[in-house]
Amino acid sequence: MYSPGVNSTSVENGTEGSTMNKRQRLFNLVRNTKNTYMQGWTSSFYQRDSLGNDENQGYGNLPLNMEILFYPTYTTKIMNGYETIVRLAVCAPGNPAGRRNRFLLSLCKQFLKPMNSDDFENKFDSLNRDDQSSLSQTTSSSNSSLSSFSARSSPGQDEVEVLKSRISGFMLRKVPNLPIIVDLVSHEQDAQYETAFANTDNLGNVSLRMFSSFLPKKLRITLDTPTDFPKVITQQFPCDYIEPTGYGVISDIDDTIKHTGVTGDKRSMFRSVFLNDIDSWLIHGVSRWYNSLKEIFGADFFYVSNSPVQTYPALKEYVTRHFPKGPLFLKQYSGNLLASIMTSSSNRKMGAITQIFKDFPHKKFILIGDSGELDFETYVSVSLHYPEQVTAIYIRCCKDSMSDLGLREAEVMQELNEIINEEYLMTSVVQETENSESRKSGPPVPSRKPKLTPEQEREIFESRKISLAAPALPPRPRPTNTQDSDTLFYYTPSTQNDYGTYSSFFDKRGDNWRNRVKSGVRKLKDLQKETAIRVMFFTDPELPLEDYIRHVKHE
Repeated sequence: MYSPGVNSTSVENGTEGSTMNKRQRLFNLVRNTKNTYMQGWTSSFYQRDSLGNDENQGYGNLPLNMEILFYPTYTTKIMNGYETIVRLAVCAPGNPAGRRNRFLLSLCKQFLKPMNSDDFENKFDSLNRDDQSSLSQTTSSSNSSLSSFSARSSPGQDEVEVLKSRISGFMLRKVPNLPIIVDLVSHEQDAQYETAFANTDNLGNVSLRMFSSFLPKKLRITLDTPTDFPKVITQQFPCDYIEPTGYGVISDIDDTIKHTGVTGDKRSMFRSVFLNDIDSWLIHGVSRWYNSLKEIFGADFFYVSNSPVQTYPALKEYVTRHFPKGPLFLKQYSGNLLASIMTSSSNRKMGAITQIFKDFPHKKFILIGDSGELDFETYVSVSLHYPEQVTAIYIRCCKDSMSDLGLREAEVMQELNEIINEEYLMTSVVQETENSESRKSGPPVPSRKPKLTPEQEREIFESRKISLAAPALPPRPRPTNTQDSDTLFYYTPSTQNDYGTYSSFFDKRGDNWRNRVKSGVRKLKDLQKETAIRVMFFTDPELPLEDYIRHVKHE
């Protein structure tokens, strides 16, 4: 039943209905205008943050000095064709005169001069809060300290130039929402093409997968700029084909193949990442180990790290110079310069590793990491999901990560390897041995018992007689002072501490590692694989190389 109300009144009273319609139209107009304005204001605000302070800015907020940062990945064989993973970013050089970049560079320069640990921690925490809100609050307070610093001894010019080069990636301005064109190209003689279109995301990045019926040799990336843009920006890059079968190595970077010092003091870590010569990053024997795996097994390498993507140029140069080539998968910079280096995120690393396993379901993988992060747990988790593909887990023991007592780090490493051997590897060996022994013939018949002479039998009889005489009392032990006992020097208790009576010498970090390894090997043991996954903690890279060669020969 129709109920009279506003609508019925509008029918009866044309003037009032006309007024309501005008009000509604005005309301709709204001609402639409507001939505359009807010959307444009938000977009322009983000563009100002991403592309502001650029003297070359123009043509619809597109800087004239845009460039393409290409992150090499791989092409692999799939059913009925090939799949190529494309990763890139579109950016422009940062403006050194910008307020944020000037503050960032000036603060980093302070880390070049000698200072005590407390001062460095304070400077580090200040840099670690370099978002826009804290920047507006700290810039004024830091200007006086920066000016006083410039009046004191300045760092060497060479160090300043290296610093500028290393942090330049953190000053780049990404170009969001820009259309791009990607072409896969075959041989030059009978060129075939496959084209894809995409847009950069809010951070200026592009990640896509392209299918082609042919094996691409190179790809061409073109920025789809407006027709009145004064130049065409396009570049070509090679496509790296990786076989779908064979051996693969997934390796961490920081403190696994290069000295970073994530577990050490922040000043040393800062100088290692942003100042030290690339060759000083080398860890003895690791380069030889990796190149041996490449030569002996033809292994393909994938480098997966929590290092920020802004450090890609230096890491690429280091890997290219000393290690087998392979794609680098780094994490996206989250806004804090050094926090992006020191923060461990196994979830970010886990995603990249899982995708590699999905792209190469027929490869056998060696997983190599270090004890400074959660590499052991990450690799055990990967093994649970892909048990038939993981053949070995090797963890490098980096300094100050295994024990609270520095001199016991080697001892803790040995204990962990003993746990692995006794609770996991030896169990698998015994099971394999029992299976092989069950197929062999029975044991030989024992020889007949020898016959004794009468004199030998009489001596045995006399020795078995029970003496009725009471035995002499043992000497009474001297009382000892329990406070001087060496047993209080070191404890290895369980993780429980009900009464808070642990000695100051209790190694909590070592005990934590024992529990972590026991938990991990229990999970691996539950897989019940015919051939156990090789697991080892090491400091000498020769040991895992020898271990894996023996393992492959045994298979």
